[in-house]
Amino acid sequence: MKLAKDQIQELYKFTTAHYVEYYDLQTELVDHLANGIERQWQQNPNLSFEEAKEREFKKFGVFGFMDVVAEGKKSMGSRYRAIVWGYFKEWWSLPKLIGTISAVSIIFIVIRSLPYGGFKLATIGGVFILLSLLMFYRSFQLKRNIKSIQRKWMLQELIYEQSVAVQLFFIPVHFLNLMDESSFLDTFYGQSGTAVIILVMLILLHILGYVIPSKAEELLAKTYPEYKFQEKV
Repeated sequence: MKLAKDQIQELYKFTTAHYVEYYDLQTELVDHLANGIERQWQQNPNLSFEEAKEREFKKFGVFGFMDVVAEGKKSMGSRYRAIVWGYFKEWWSLPKLIGTISAVSIIFIVIRSLPYGGFKLATIGGVFILLSLLMFYRSFQLKRNIKSIQRKWMLQELIYEQSVAVQLFFIPVHFLNLMDESSFLDTFYGQSGTAVIILVMLILLHILGYVIPSKAEELLAKTYPEYKFQEKV
């Protein structure tokens, strides 16, 4: 005995009511619930759909689908970081490596030419704040892409929600607040490290804010075979 289409839709509504908002995870859970219900019907054909559904749901324990959602986010977070790392590595391998080294050298020369003390600290702090604000603004722009989407996909949210990236961008600003005017920034290693950090922030802004979002449809279709068959809204 197989589930009818309206019963499948009821399972989707059931997962939504239990705080599963991602369509890919909903589909996984609906498939699991449907298979469990059909197995129950093989053993007891007189069992109602509602009774079988509740029995299957109880198998998830006291917290319901929460553990499944947490595990799904963890898994997809790892996948997203792997995507970011793939694009990031390109900047540190030929032929882009030559341009990367040149960019670091130019930034280093500019930092080294700044007057020692408070002015250098304030200037570099201003650069970090500017890059953080640019990431924040780009994050705000990207979020508008998913407001009208009816079906939410976990990877899709990671691509367009950049709240974690924004927080990471502000870390160098907090670090500079701990320095005094005659600080580490006046040393060769401090200036070299700062040049690398600035370039890394620029690269991540480019990758997270522009490259990956521009390839969102391709990445989603590759991750979710069913994504390309959904109705576009």
